[in-house]
Amino acid sequence: AIKKIAKQDLKSLGGRWSVQITRLGKQPLSVQTGTHKIGRQRSASTIKVFIMLTIYHRVQKHQIKLTAQNQQDLTLMIHNSDNAAANRLITRGGGLKMVTKTEHQFGFKQTSLQRHLLDTAALQRGYDNYTSVQDLTAFLTKMYRHQLLGKTYDRKMLTLLKGCRNHSKLPYLVKNATVYNKTGEYPDKGVQNDAALFKTKYGVYSIVVLAQSGSQVQQYRGMNWLGRDIVTYLNQHPAKQSRQNTSSHLTLQPR
Repeated sequence: AIKKIAKQDLKSLGGRWSVQITRLGKQPLSVQTGTHKIGRQRSASTIKVFIMLTIYHRVQKHQIKLTAQNQQDLTLMIHNSDNAAANRLITRGGGLKMVTKTEHQFGFKQTSLQRHLLDTAALQRGYDNYTSVQDLTAFLTKMYRHQLLGKTYDRKMLTLLKGCRNHSKLPYLVKNATVYNKTGEYPDKGVQNDAALFKTKYGVYSIVVLAQSGSQVQQYRGMNWLGRDIVTYLNQHPAKQSRQNTSSHLTLQPR
């Protein structure tokens, strides 16, 4: 049922897209679908969650200090998706290769930081930043469970993501949920991404969509529908219910 909802909501996106939907908790579930084999895609600003991870990991290892400037740049980067702040953090975090090394160290093998943000010259030379719905889902779910850096620093990352100001995609039509998310967009390449955790009184869910080479209007609309429909469906089918109920049909709201 979840895959059917995703395909219906996202079918008009055009281009290439992939999605992973996950329910955390005692009866976890995870569903993937897309237009192609699920793999890495252009990350745009969703890569910033891994820059954040690198900074906090190096702070935890006492390799750098969490100065007021670093904290301010983390806030600017996650809340406002500030590219200059992200580039300063890449430099202080040890450079492009150190961020990618950290990503791979934590198991995010399809994620790589190959260029600074807004470095169009590097982009023209064929370098870009990549991630996948699997890696972003794993980041969100492990962070929520405090399985990345442990309670102290995973909570700091969650707090930052809770402050993300861009709720124009997956969270836009979702009601009665706490949202932790990071968007990414590169309109010139038709890229619109969103990686979001939703916490409701019925459960905690992650939805990650990576879309490229598509229509921006359709991408926004499809993600708006998907966030609403998946959270509604999962709220109506909480994990504590018997499995026989999980195949019940959700009547999708009119478009």
